[in-house]
Amino acid sequence: MALEVMSVMYISPDLKLTPSNTWRRRALCVLVYLSSSVTLWATPSAPSSERPPLMSSFSSGELSLTTGAILGLGLLTLKGDDWLGPRGASMGAPVEGSNDLRFSRWASPDFDPKAQWLGGAPDLLGYVAPALTLTYYVGGSALSGGVGVGGARPHEALAFSEGLSWAMFSTTLLKHLVGRKRPYIARGERGELDATAVNMSESEQLLSFPSGHATAIAATSFFLAADVSDALVSGPLRSSGAVSRALLGRVLPYASAAGLSWLVMYSRIKDQRHWLSDTLTGGLIGMTSALLSYHLHFDSYGEPYTQER
Repeated sequence: MALEVMSVMYISPDLKLTPSNTWRRRALCVLVYLSSSVTLWATPSAPSSERPPLMSSFSSGELSLTTGAILGLGLLTLKGDDWLGPRGASMGAPVEGSNDLRFSRWASPDFDPKAQWLGGAPDLLGYVAPALTLTYYVGGSALSGGVGVGGARPHEALAFSEGLSWAMFSTTLLKHLVGRKRPYIARGERGELDATAVNMSESEQLLSFPSGHATAIAATSFFLAADVSDALVSGPLRSSGAVSRALLGRVLPYASAAGLSWLVMYSRIKDQRHWLSDTLTGGLIGMTSALLSYHLHFDSYGEPYTQER
């Protein structure tokens, strides 16, 4: 049940649970979670070798930490403003001549507060991609009785949940502890654009650092990249040459993860919701957490370690 709760509650804290958007966010999460279950069309495939029991790959300390991160994330999402603030910005807006300010002006010289880049598709991707991935891993494990649908097995499901929950909890906590004005607010105060038409509460205006969208998409895409990379190198590309294994098995998955992450990160800068440094920090948190969780539990063939290794 905790995983289902996380799929609804982890979603980027950039948009808080205000009366105007609460039902839309919850409905979107639930619909994504339920509808994506029917997309698990791949035929079941047995693991390449006998896998160790699930609990032999995850320590009790890890599981406790992950459970705490999921619960903490839910509490921060619901009560973060009441408990931690921010009551004011403790991290200043970029100064004149900074890379943050230059990039913000370059990405969005003529800001339209009522429009989103590419119709808001990259912004939505930051929500949907983690939810779909979580559903794929958890659903694939459950529907196949643990054997796995298309490589979605319990070890991967738990490791992904672990990395995602660590990343999102860290980002959400930093948002409330730091407090930073979003670009459209800071640039509006400079007289560069009109920020009055943006429908965002006062507390939301100070949650710029770091970017929750960047954290979520980086954690998702880089965990998938690691999983796909090991599956390719130990499977279809196993008999290929060293160059093919390196380019197709290693470079391509990680380059795709970086490109997908940057698409979402740029959209947040373009739409004046985050500074460049917000997205880079969020992306680094997500990538580091996901890769740490993956490589703590899987070898270069994608097979899980045991605690006795």
